[in-house]
Amino acid sequence: MSLLPWHDDLARDVARRLEAGTLPHALLVTGPPGWGERDFANWMALRLIDADTDREAAALAHPDLRWVVPDGAVIKVDAVREIVAFAQGTPQSGPRKVAVLAGAEALNTSAANALLKTLEEPPPGTHLLLVSSQPGRLLPTIRSRCQRLEIRPDHQAARDWLADRVAADVLDLRLFEHGGAPVAVAAAEAGGQPLLAGLLELALDPARDGEVVAGLLDSGLPDALGRWYRYVAAMAAGHRPLARPDPAPARALMGFADELVWVRRQLLSSNSANDRLLAERLLVCWRRVESARP
Repeated sequence: MSLLPWHDDLARDVARRLEAGTLPHALLVTGPPGWGERDFANWMALRLIDADTDREAAALAHPDLRWVVPDGAVIKVDAVREIVAFAQGTPQSGPRKVAVLAGAEALNTSAANALLKTLEEPPPGTHLLLVSSQPGRLLPTIRSRCQRLEIRPDHQAARDWLADRVAADVLDLRLFEHGGAPVAVAAAEAGGQPLLAGLLELALDPARDGEVVAGLLDSGLPDALGRWYRYVAAMAAGHRPLARPDPAPARALMGFADELVWVRRQLLSSNSANDRLLAERLLVCWRRVESARP
């Protein structure tokens, strides 16, 4: 997993500080969603343990590396306790130890509190990397103990990088659906993910509900809802990225946008959310938008 072109300046800064011995031990790797904060954390974790940075760190069995991801919608306290215990030991085969918490915004309160002391006073030779594109969801006490490494978008570099990965005739629409996020665009293209526009027009036909729900679930429902929101917001602003629903009063569209936000929050914050039922609920609400009148 290589660095992305817009990561180069930040990578040089990290390498310089590491060489000088001034790299902090508690770091928050952040940036807008879809700009590769996980890719950067992958490179950095492997660089810190002097491993091949083209590898997949999360899949690497290494005594000086731990990579934690959310269990469903949360990172639980037991996973953090394991990280705290890992941090207390000495490096076994390299110059330092690294623990990565990907999707760190998913730390529940107990897990976050269990991490505080280790963030404040990491043992010598240990680096803790928290990775999040939603740092506002982290407790202030967590954020205050970490130094930020912020990935900054470079839209021209992103388009150049995507030129060899995405067909030119769909690039602009994919960029629109994914909010200009190049990593998300490349993943959608590589995975053969259908554009959402066609699915949303099918969603206005109750006879196609099964097909539409399956398409939303296959796309990953939280991601699909984020893309859906962009279409709705554009229509509420007077644009026509979709032929239907028509007419589409701004009030009805913004009410539906609120529904999309609520459902997405349920999916991201709860392990008990029923994706299928929530998707079916949205289809009913979507058809109400078309039936509304100015």
